[in-house]
Amino acid sequence: MTILELLATQDWVIKTLAVAFVLATVIILEKLYQLIRMTRLIKNLDADHLEKAKMPIIKNALDSIDSFSGKEKVLYNANIGVQLEKIDQYLMRYVGVIGLVAILSPMLGLIGTFFGVWHVFEGVGSFGLNDPASIARGIKEVLGDTMVGLMVAIYATIAYRLLELWVRQLSVKFEEKLYHYIGFRDEA
Repeated sequence: MTILELLATQDWVIKTLAVAFVLATVIILEKLYQLIRMTRLIKNLDADHLEKAKMPIIKNALDSIDSFSGKEKVLYNANIGVQLEKIDQYLMRYVGVIGLVAILSPMLGLIGTFFGVWHVFEGVGSFGLNDPASIARGIKEVLGDTMVGLMVAIYATIAYRLLELWVRQLSVKFEEKLYHYIGFRDEA
């Protein structure tokens, strides 16, 4: 059975899980593009070229740090922390949706499982044990919903964890570059 046949013959649960899978995949591809771009940018960045960064989020952070008028070191460091948090939030944007898909997919599969079991009992109640086709339809629904829910959840969980790890590593690398830039700038 192909994926298209499965979508054409199954209930609303599998169709909803298919939409969640496509949504998660689109977000993953967008994040991969963004993180690859950011990785290259940070890798090739040194203190001399940090202020020439082409990504607006980095440029805005540097402008905010450079234009900070606070005299106290504590406030200056707090401003740096805020800017680093903004970059971290920018990198994690929409990754939470993947985590939500990972959490909700098995639950949605479980709802489909309950509906399938319900249909099995309906068939048994209406036709007794004489109609194996009605029982088989319900069992097929139970297995399909559970399987698809778990497959989407596993896919989304792995993607979420890998993207989250990559974002954390990028944040640390950028923070190192930023502090090197600030030290370099203050010395000049």
